Amino acid sequence: ALTRSTAADAAKLQAAGLTPVVGDFANPASLTAPAAQVDAIVSLASIGQIEGTPESFAKDRDAVEVMIKAAGDAGNPFIFTSGSAIFGVFTKGEASPTIFDEDHPVPLPASVFAPPKAEIPQPLIDGFGGSMAPRAETERAVLNAAGVRGIVIRPGLVYGEGRGYDLPNLIALTKTHGAAPHLGIGGVRQGYVHLDDLVEVYVLALERAPAGTMLHAVTDEIALGDLAAAASRLVGAGGRTEALSLLEMYTRGGGGGVSLSVNKRLASEKTRKVLNWTP
Repeated sequence: ALTRSTAADAAKLQAAGLTPVVGDFANPASLTAPAAQVDAIVSLASIGQIEGTPESFAKDRDAVEVMIKAAGDAGNPFIFTSGSAIFGVFTKGEASPTIFDEDHPVPLPASVFAPPKAEIPQPLIDGFGGSMAPRAETERAVLNAAGVRGIVIRPGLVYGEGRGYDLPNLIALTKTHGAAPHLGIGGVRQGYVHLDDLVEVYVLALERAPAGTMLHAVTDEIALGDLAAAASRLVGAGGRTEALSLLEMYTRGGGGGVSLSVNKRLASEKTRKVLNWTP
């Protein structure tokens, strides 16, 4: 397991039965030696997920390219973790019409992810589109790589054991403001996956996914208005929710507020069939 060399991180890995290997996803040159020493690579990191800029998603692409090259031509498994945001679609708070399957072309054009009736500010359209383009390039590089058994996994929103991104953000915002926020009427829909089911997808993919396989690790959808009401009950806010505009969601929650406002609707029937996955 990769670590950025701090003693505390290395100790955690050792306690989990893993061998720490020094390297930094943000420094692609440091990945060459570790990638050349293993029988399979599972890439979970994303600078883009943290920083949210087109430049940061391009850094993900650069790191993956270095690891693929270092892996050689033995045909070993290489799994890249993408994300459901690549099918993010903006609305004014209602569910978007399309559930995207594993074979749908990416990146989505702006006319699809930000239709005119959604009235999305142009800078947000440019930033979102500019971020998903290099993510799509990274996916293609993995799926088409000649020397490895390239596999891409797009997880839904992760929950379980207090982990994840969107759900903890929603709970924190609800605690702070005494009501759970949602965009507009609360109809935005996102696909979720429990941590245990997601781990199983990675294990099955390592064992049996053919080269060039795209996988969607999504089990079910929920409307964000319903999720907000549940979070409100959870923290003792009596089920109170607030309908906000996209600008208000951003003002209140930053990038996390925007993430809670975007439809992320993915089908996973092909994934279940290819892996015999029964979440």
